[in-house]
This record gives sequence, C-alpha cells and structure tokens, in this order.
Amino acid sequence: MILAPTTAAPPPRIGAMLHLSGFATDRAMIAACPYAWPWNVLGWPGVNVPAGFAPGGLPVGAQLLGPANSEPLLISLAAQLEAELRWHEHWPREAVADSPAG
Repeated sequence: MILAPTTAAPPPRIGAMLHLSGFATDRAMIAACPYAWPWNVLGWPGVNVPAGFAPGGLPVGAQLLGPANSEPLLISLAAQLEAELRWHEHWPREAVADSPAG
C-alpha cells in the first residue's frame, strides 16, 4: 500500500478551469493530482480518506493506493481509519466559528 496526498495543492476556485480547453484541463488536473493519475491510467484501485483541514478550512484528503485486486484491503483500511479517527466528528475551525452554535 502507498499513502499519498490526494492533491498537490488546495482545490482551485469554482470556475477556475471553466474556459480551459480539454487538453489544458487535463494538464491542470494532472498537475493538481500527480499522485492519482498514474493509478487511474493503470486501472489500479485507490481510496480517498479525510486527512484534516488546510488553512482557510478547506478539507484535505489522503489516498491509499494499492496494486491490482487490492480493493478489499483498501476498503478495510479506510474503514479502520474511519472508525479510529472519527473524521465525521471534526469540523474546520472557520466553519465552527461561523455556525449559529459557534
């Protein structure tokens, strides 16, 4: 198994790639996700899991990548991380501060 960042940079703003050509969009996505595209090309499995929050409150992820036919192990590892880390209970500080209860 390989543990890698999901993206190399925070997500782009909504609409940032709207006016790019198909080729330019592909290049931008490859640059943003350099760890994921080789697995996609090979058809090997990967699963994305929460990994915390970037400055500004945007969520960031990590991916578990495996060889062909490793889906059961990847899903098991992701479920174990979910049970242990309980990310569904975590909120970015900015979201909590802006909420009515914050």
